[in-house]
Amino acid sequence: WVERIRATGHVAIDTETTSLDEMRADLVGISLATAPGKACYIPLGHREGGDDLFATDALAPGQIPMEAALAALRPVLEDTSILKIGQNMKYDWKILARHGIRMAPIEDTMLQSYALHAGLHNHGMDELSERYLGHVTIPIKELIGGGKSAITFDRVPIDKAARYAAEDADVTLRLWRHFRPKLHRARVTTVYETLERPLITVLAEMEMTGIRIDPQTLSRMSNAFAQ
Repeated sequence: WVERIRATGHVAIDTETTSLDEMRADLVGISLATAPGKACYIPLGHREGGDDLFATDALAPGQIPMEAALAALRPVLEDTSILKIGQNMKYDWKILARHGIRMAPIEDTMLQSYALHAGLHNHGMDELSERYLGHVTIPIKELIGGGKSAITFDRVPIDKAARYAAEDADVTLRLWRHFRPKLHRARVTTVYETLERPLITVLAEMEMTGIRIDPQTLSRMSNAFAQ
């Protein structure tokens, strides 16, 4: 896959994790796509058993050790001659940055859709896939359930996780191929390339670093605003 990415010059990437909070989530797996219909899933942190009595914290068998997988992917993910494509890329960028990988250059299909369509509709991958590709994606609830009985992604069996995760990368690549040529025709290339896309890493770094505040000043401001 590393050789295929180098030959193609671009790759769609998506991470699977245990939480929507990218600063606390554990990395479970990475999906890649280099062309429509050519996608894979790399399981890294799946645990044995689901939400039953046989569930343990032991890693499920047959997975590449995380350090080895990330070491193999790091050169292409940080190679400035290879384009990395994501949907809501700030999330995946922060997940991988926590593991010492800073992806560049990057594209974001969510932001491309926003630049093109603004308030016309939501810009989540499932809706974009159905609206622009005519493809209904696998619902996440089929894998993890819902409500209090929901499990985390590391408890999803690898065979089921692979279909779901590889589809995410494949759909992301197809959306990029659909949106990218339209930016120029809609005259929003400058907005996307000089404002929206550069802010991904700027905001990610800010969110990871945090912001120092004076709590006394903040309290006084809060009281003043309340009044």
